[in-house]
Amino acid sequence: MSQEPSPRLRLACGLAKLAAIPLGLVGTGISLMAAVGSMTGSIYARLGAALVGTIIVPLAIADRLLPKDDPRRARGIVTDVFAVGLLGFAFVFTAAGNKATRPLLIAEGDRLVRAGWTNLARVAYVLASAQVTWPEIAPEAQTTAGAAGTGDKATAPVDAAAGTSTSSAGTAAVSDAGVTDAGVTDAAAVDAANAADAADAAVPADAGAVPVERTPAELFQKLSPAVVTIFVLGAEGQRTGSGTGFFIDREGTLVTNHHVIKEARRLRLKLKSGATYEQVDLLSDIAESDLALLRVDLAKPSNDAGAPEAPEPLPLGDSEKVVVGEHAVSIGNPLGLEHTLTDGLISSRRVYEGRPWIQMSVPISPGNSGGPVFNMRGEVIGISTATLSGPFSPAQNLNLAIPVNELKRHILPTYPQRRRFGDEGASPTQW
Repeated sequence: MSQEPSPRLRLACGLAKLAAIPLGLVGTGISLMAAVGSMTGSIYARLGAALVGTIIVPLAIADRLLPKDDPRRARGIVTDVFAVGLLGFAFVFTAAGNKATRPLLIAEGDRLVRAGWTNLARVAYVLASAQVTWPEIAPEAQTTAGAAGTGDKATAPVDAAAGTSTSSAGTAAVSDAGVTDAGVTDAAAVDAANAADAADAAVPADAGAVPVERTPAELFQKLSPAVVTIFVLGAEGQRTGSGTGFFIDREGTLVTNHHVIKEARRLRLKLKSGATYEQVDLLSDIAESDLALLRVDLAKPSNDAGAPEAPEPLPLGDSEKVVVGEHAVSIGNPLGLEHTLTDGLISSRRVYEGRPWIQMSVPISPGNSGGPVFNMRGEVIGISTATLSGPFSPAQNLNLAIPVNELKRHILPTYPQRRRFGDEGASPTQW
């Protein structure tokens, strides 16, 4: 005859399961989301996998283990399966397969941060043993970052006449919708002419004061030092194209378009002061949003121009507040003509193929891609990306910018998978 466990032992087992089940639920759920996230970024697929793996599968296993002849022997089996199964799977996924699964968990943490689920992201980073420094994000920045992916879709009408950039470095290909890349110029045209402070970029530098509108001349004088020229270099160091970027914090983090740097083996950045940088890190490359985040050590230029004073980072505005008809200006490097100022109007806010755009009459050309578009208060409201045109189209001043709220979704507290351009064995934009 088997001896009944003592009350103290039953209490200890109960408390252990009470702690193991919620820990296992969270750990296994995030582990499954990370595994599915390596194949698809769909939040529905990732949450579905977590639901099946944490609830349905353990219940099915417990049902098979339940004795049919003596219900008294079934006591505790279901909770045992949940406690041991879930906590065991999370342990195996994160510990036994750490080298293989750590990048998956870090990538899932990044996705959760962009979705605004920072508490779950913290768990993912802990499971990956990633050292993360979390900045103090201003409340307004949290709100706008969380709404970035949905606001324009809810308010802007769909217009099938709009299009997206499709070309690569050195070309200006035209899609069926008549969209020409506004970003990468060929070499001949060019020759002719720790995120810890990421929150600083999400609010104006003079936060607390009411922003005032300025003239284009005043905006250029104040903001142009933070705009850089990006030279795209091939494997042998030859120029293959160029584009524009801009600083968003004091750590040397800058933004450009994915299509500007996607073919790059190396990069050379040139500031308005004349300082150049060739030691460039790729922090994040988001092809689906046509955005890329880079970083340089501002204290270590590659030429003898001397370390410049760190440019004042550009304040990020709120693209949800962009109004059709308001004035806007852009600073960029069209056809290699560095630090060119253009101005115009916001023509529309629209959605095409599921992506929000700011349509504007601010002129942009090849070489402008990745450059900032400002409202007249000096806040970045968009990133210059493409023009609508074609070989047989008379259209003019139909230009597109990525709303700045889309960029905010990709500014993270850390970038564990950063790599340096030019590292041996690295593909152009993948790690």
